[in-house]
Amino acid sequence: MLAAGVVAIMLSAGCEEQQQSSTKMSRLIAAENIQLKKDLQLRDSEIEKLKKQYDNELKEQKELLEKCQEEQKALSEQLAGKFEVQINEIFRTLTEETGKLREENGNLKLQIEKLKAELEKPEAQIEEFEAGPEEQQEPAERTDEPL
Repeated sequence: MLAAGVVAIMLSAGCEEQQQSSTKMSRLIAAENIQLKKDLQLRDSEIEKLKKQYDNELKEQKELLEKCQEEQKALSEQLAGKFEVQINEIFRTLTEETGKLREENGNLKLQIEKLKAELEKPEAQIEEFEAGPEEQQEPAERTDEPL
């Protein structure tokens, strides 16, 4: 019986050790679970912070894009207006220059006609000369006497 009591004591001591190690394991697991929960909460808060930061940056980029598109539209309209004004100015200048050149061309044609007419006069005189003088006037007599 003594042997049976010793065996019973040993068995109970082994069970106690098993219970103590099981309790320690449970405490360790509980502590680890608490730490994991804290880590998850920290990670979730970091994810939320990054989402907000991303949303803010995305909003800023969209606003910047809209602003750039508005500026581009305004510049395009302004450029189109300037282009139209320049085209009209060029057209007006060309029209004026064309009118001046036509007037100058007409004046030059008149001058050419006048010059042709003047050229024909000497030819007529040469023809008259070649045909023979009808009346030749004798030069006045010259006297070498002093008056």
